[in-house]
Amino acid sequence: MQVKLGEKIKELRKRDGRKKEDLANALGVTAQAVSRWESNGGYPDMSMIPAIANYFHITIDALFGYNNDRDTKIKEYVKKGNRLLIDSDGDVTECIRLMRKGLEEFPSEPELQMCLAHALRLKWSEEGERTNIYLEEAAALYEEVSKTNSDIICALLDTYSLMGEYDKAEKKAMEQPEVRRSREVLLTPIFDGEKGDRYRGEAVLALLHELSIVIDWAIARNEKLVNSKEGIKISLAVRRLYEEIFGGENYGKFHSDLCMLDLRCVKIAAGVKCYDEALEFFDSAYTHYTKFVELKKDGYFEDDHFETPLLSAVGNTSIPVIMCKAEYFDNSLSYLPEEVKAQIINNPKYAMLHEK
Repeated sequence: MQVKLGEKIKELRKRDGRKKEDLANALGVTAQAVSRWESNGGYPDMSMIPAIANYFHITIDALFGYNNDRDTKIKEYVKKGNRLLIDSDGDVTECIRLMRKGLEEFPSEPELQMCLAHALRLKWSEEGERTNIYLEEAAALYEEVSKTNSDIICALLDTYSLMGEYDKAEKKAMEQPEVRRSREVLLTPIFDGEKGDRYRGEAVLALLHELSIVIDWAIARNEKLVNSKEGIKISLAVRRLYEEIFGGENYGKFHSDLCMLDLRCVKIAAGVKCYDEALEFFDSAYTHYTKFVELKKDGYFEDDHFETPLLSAVGNTSIPVIMCKAEYFDNSLSYLPEEVKAQIINNPKYAMLHEK
């Protein structure tokens, strides 16, 4: 890498609104010396490098431009790791290997630790309950990352639960702010105009998404709801809320939420032997699944552009959604009797579910 120290010094000096004389006086050199450095006519004495870095409040690595190389390499590791997670089909061995290699090069790098933890958690799912060594390491990584990134809390609590560490999960959860003190809710009344509309729209999306998750858990863990049409009724009420807010057409990445709601209804309908309804819910889930897959490009989504008044100011959001996979449909199919299952398997419309 070509070191352009003079150009970096000039860039930093202008960034801070400093004159050459200011830097020269601070270092005990002449303004002409600073001019020579900035025109690449010479380099400062190496003994001055720490003082120059301190003057601009940056590290020596940043002064020499090494941070850019470092950040580029880390981003490349993370990009490859996320790609391996998305395309893993359950086997995350290669992702784990790559992240361990990355951490050898960049120890304690949070983004690499986080990606490795995600992979280890999936590795546990692949191995089943035979061992929890993967979860123990994943939890340790999440705990380390959580010191600087509170967004990792959901993954950490989920890992605690998988380990049977329910008291630890509860304690950590109770330390978090209640819904009314969340960032999204607090931002809703502050601004008027487009900025305010954006914050309010984002809050609606975030709360709606979390509502769908909480409702799904509430139904799945309630014997009366998961084994009766009452569970379907509640799920459909949430779906109608999505339809009203989004306008019933463009759901962006939130097609995933609707897909999961419909798949829950498939299981409930199958349990109460309402197989025609189960088929309808399966078809609706598949429609949302195919639209979700179409929107997904290179593992990411382009900015969503919603047209309803409530969401028109919202662009791309950081709200994470479940990445729809064909395996989720296999799970729902297992609730159906063979003759009903055959209607789906033999229907060419659902061929995408059988593609490997």
